Amino acid sequence: MRALATSLVLACLATPALATGEIVCSDGKGVSVDLLVGHVPFLSIARAIVSVGDKDWSTQPDLMPGTPIAVAHSYADDGQMLVDIADDGMNEVIIRLRVFKAKDGDKSAAGGVLSVKGEGAFVVDCSEPE
Repeated sequence: MRALATSLVLACLATPALATGEIVCSDGKGVSVDLLVGHVPFLSIARAIVSVGDKDWSTQPDLMPGTPIAVAHSYADDGQMLVDIADDGMNEVIIRLRVFKAKDGDKSAAGGVLSVKGEGAFVVDCSEPE
């Protein structure tokens, strides 16, 4: 019975991983945003981690240390991705990610601007590794 219970718990824990992916945008100099997203017909952000130098923000600070934040709004289509992240109390948007995507045949690129209140605005590359 214990083995069955353990198997069920492990199966439940593993299931979300099958339906998720990761989007990483970085300037290559210590600025990054890492989004854990669901594979559904719309952009569903399960986790966001933002880093600027030695400062970190996280939607899951108990798992990934950082100042608590919350995803306020997200949108994506074939040509763009827009993400607004608020402080933990959802009082104001403090982080904005604006990404534009292009594809020609089997080549693609994605990049844009990450702005963090009080820290600045940064050009980031969000292209998938080749």
